[in-house]
Amino acid sequence: MTVPSMGDGVSRVPRWVYGSLAVGLVAASQSGNIVRLGSADPAAIVGWRLALSFAVLAPFAWRHRGQALRLTALEWLLAVTCGMLLAAHLLTWVAAVQHTRVATASLLFAVNPVYTALGAAAIYGEKVTGRLWLAILLGLAGAAVLGWGDVRVGGDLTGPFLALACGMLFTAYFLVGKRLRTRMDNLPYVTLIYGVAGAVTLLALPAMGLPFVDYDGRTWGCFLLMAAVPTLMGHTSFNMALRYLDASRLSVATLSEPAMAGLGAWVFWGEAVTPHMAAGYAFIAASVVVLVSERGAGRGGP
Repeated sequence: MTVPSMGDGVSRVPRWVYGSLAVGLVAASQSGNIVRLGSADPAAIVGWRLALSFAVLAPFAWRHRGQALRLTALEWLLAVTCGMLLAAHLLTWVAAVQHTRVATASLLFAVNPVYTALGAAAIYGEKVTGRLWLAILLGLAGAAVLGWGDVRVGGDLTGPFLALACGMLFTAYFLVGKRLRTRMDNLPYVTLIYGVAGAVTLLALPAMGLPFVDYDGRTWGCFLLMAAVPTLMGHTSFNMALRYLDASRLSVATLSEPAMAGLGAWVFWGEAVTPHMAAGYAFIAASVVVLVSERGAGRGGP
């Protein structure tokens, strides 16, 4: 199994990876809007989202079980840690959406590229180029403009704080998964991680005094859509791209999500799209353009 080294950057990335990533970004961006469909505790939404995803993938991943069996004790520890980080990331995300606007949660989560770029540089020695910093700054400027009218001084800051914590946990999940991802193909990797995260969350439901299966049809529809769209289409695409892209560059690409999340919130829930939101989206779009231009420049570089 040939795996690109972490220092390969963007120069050896197959074209299909970018198409897969684009689909994943659109799918993942609608997570907050789908959460609004259900009436359940974040632990139930996350647990069933991951358990259903695992059930779909497990039959296909079974033939790759040898990759999991060849993992060392340390790598199994990394897998369990990665699954728990994913569960914590998703729990804080669902709770954030339940406490604030979808667009607000999405834009505050968008701060994660700063954590990821610095963490990847410190842990993996990934180069933080000038263009990458420019992409981060443009994206954060967009997040700041978007949030100007959403977060009020003295208001309920529970949702915003949860969204910021969600971004930090996402970074930890990506950086831990980066090392393990180079040892496994995408399908067995995501199946293992979803299985760990789903089991941890579902097993916690009885201890929290929450129902296991006693939910209405609309909430079960939420569980199914959360599994199918942001998990199987979204997170699975991110993990596929993680094998080929630097964690910091992949994280910057997620800066496009707030714009798509806000658009979905306007269409489905009537959350207004104001001029400051449009300006923020423009900054975020510019950050993605800079990221793509870095890909082109990387072809001729070392």
